[in-house]
Amino acid sequence: MAFTTHIKRLIYPLYILPRVTTKSRKKIEDLYARFNNKNEAILNNPNFNLRVFSSLEEDGIILQIIAALNIKKGYFLDIGSNDCINSNCANLVFNLNWTGVFVDANQELLNIGKRNYSLFKKDKNLKFVNGMLYPNNINQIIKANSSTLDIDFMNIDIDGNDYKIWEAIDIVNPKIVLIENKIEYGNYDIVVPVKETFLPSQWGASIVSITKLAQQKKYKLVATNKQGFNAFYVRNDCFERYNLRELLLEDVFAYSEINNCFYSETIMQDLLKKLTD
Repeated sequence: MAFTTHIKRLIYPLYILPRVTTKSRKKIEDLYARFNNKNEAILNNPNFNLRVFSSLEEDGIILQIIAALNIKKGYFLDIGSNDCINSNCANLVFNLNWTGVFVDANQELLNIGKRNYSLFKKDKNLKFVNGMLYPNNINQIIKANSSTLDIDFMNIDIDGNDYKIWEAIDIVNPKIVLIENKIEYGNYDIVVPVKETFLPSQWGASIVSITKLAQQKKYKLVATNKQGFNAFYVRNDCFERYNLRELLLEDVFAYSEINNCFYSETIMQDLLKKLTD
């Protein structure tokens, strides 16, 4: 970790710079205006792909949703933020001047983020919070560190316990929630209890389970990335006010990028057996 951290400290300013130029920011602002002028969100458009800081096309999907909801400068919670640069919230801060809270269990990674936002004078009104995240402390962490309970966008990515963390959150109801799921579980309704050690095929919750949780919390699915493992939900009142389109799970499962990713029936039956033993 120490070597990786050192390399990131050296190269991240060079990585960030071309993504925050006047030209880059103008492109993003123009795209926001384009989507904002539409009568409804242009979600899940296979011909549209924008990656600025996100791992895949999440930056583009986020831009479309916030434009559809008429949110240009908002407030975020990034739960499981890693280094805060390779983040679904970084573009919001660097190019749209959002503020918010980054939360992660690794202080070294948070320090990398804090240093780089400071270098680009983007650290004002940002918080970098270190802490292990559990269902029984997540509300306390949010209350202690967020300057508002009116959250526009919440990202949850903690590799395993995402479902239980969102289930436990009751102090805020963000307009938009992006949460990781285990798309490999296909159309099984399954939540794997978090353990200290687990195999790659034995963690997380299916998109079916997370979508059911979203419905209980009064959210609707509006988009996923092409691989399906990042799902975007919009709060019902916002969904109805701005006339968004709901994304059906059968349409998600039909994505060509996802079809070949599902675990085999043998693996799934083995996992189900382990969960019931």
